[in-house]
Amino acid sequence: MDWLGLLLSVIINVIVSEKDAPVRIGGLEAESPIVGGGMSIGLTGAELAGTVANEGGFGTIGGVGLGLSEGTRGHKQFLKASEATLRQEIRDALEYSNDGNIGVNLMVATTDYEPSAKVAVEEGAKYIASGAGLPLYLPEYVEKYRKSGQKTPELIPIVSSVKAAELIIRKWGRSGVVPSAIVVETPNTAGGHLGVTHVEDIGKDEYSLETVIPELANYLKERELDIPIIAAGGVWDRGDIKRMLSPEIGARLVQMATRFLATDECGGSQAFKDRHMDNEDPIVVVKSPVGMPGRAYETDLILRENAHEVIDLGPCVNCLRVCAKRDNPLASYCIMRALLNAHSGDADNGVMFTGTNGNRLNENREVNRSAVKIMQELTGKELEEAA
Repeated sequence: MDWLGLLLSVIINVIVSEKDAPVRIGGLEAESPIVGGGMSIGLTGAELAGTVANEGGFGTIGGVGLGLSEGTRGHKQFLKASEATLRQEIRDALEYSNDGNIGVNLMVATTDYEPSAKVAVEEGAKYIASGAGLPLYLPEYVEKYRKSGQKTPELIPIVSSVKAAELIIRKWGRSGVVPSAIVVETPNTAGGHLGVTHVEDIGKDEYSLETVIPELANYLKERELDIPIIAAGGVWDRGDIKRMLSPEIGARLVQMATRFLATDECGGSQAFKDRHMDNEDPIVVVKSPVGMPGRAYETDLILRENAHEVIDLGPCVNCLRVCAKRDNPLASYCIMRALLNAHSGDADNGVMFTGTNGNRLNENREVNRSAVKIMQELTGKELEEAA
């Protein structure tokens, strides 16, 4: 055996020896501690979620805004299309993954939050991850729509602070429900809508994963609660995963979304994916009509918004519980239509959410075009297959 083959053999042996027992979220098991982030408006659909599940992780469908199209004109039309599309995405993902670990990400801030939870339960999603507000009533929705004898989905709240996690645990505990896992998503590095109200809070150490996860782990240990913590925000490569899962931080899984934005399996247009690969715009914190800040590329629309231009992207479909555009058409823009425009390839009239690592998508372009290759790189499978 030559020296290169010997080195490869040593690396593989180290990887194999470091493999832990199957990763668990409630009653679900997986080979990999990777949870695919649920990117909405069709970005994380059946193919991307199914691929992550097939490669040993947990694949999450983005369940928000699925009924929106350029021709959508009213709330009822939007709700009907959203329900039908979400049902089909769950069915397709479960089939694509051979009944694998497929879940749904839902935003508390949407007007179809409860109907979407109903769909997730009825279609057999394995878990529901929920944030953009505190999912205090999620267990009640699940129980309300669960059929007799049906296994309920694992419930995973998304928080940015220990205080938020405490509130959820106390509220759910009154009904005898314990979170199957908790996602800690840091506003300091995550993409999309961020779990703080004030822009000034972004970047503070008190919201870093290195601070929140150990504090939350101690809180759970004191109460003898065995709830796995999922680290989200800024996780890019195997080194980041190893650091998040280290005893010093204490997460058991990681959630990743930005890394999959330019993949063939992502539901965005090719122009959307190419724009991510070749982007030269800075990544900035933007003011969202939802009432919370978000992280995105500084597209032309963001510059026009900052200049206080009136931006009309189409009729309101009342998709959000709180919306500056709906309440005052001259005050903001439609965030859902802006996201849809970007996904369709019109970035100048769109919002392109991304995490702080977004500009790294042009690294190792061949790998970043494939969710399969990304998962294999992150799990070490590409080394095993090469051997």
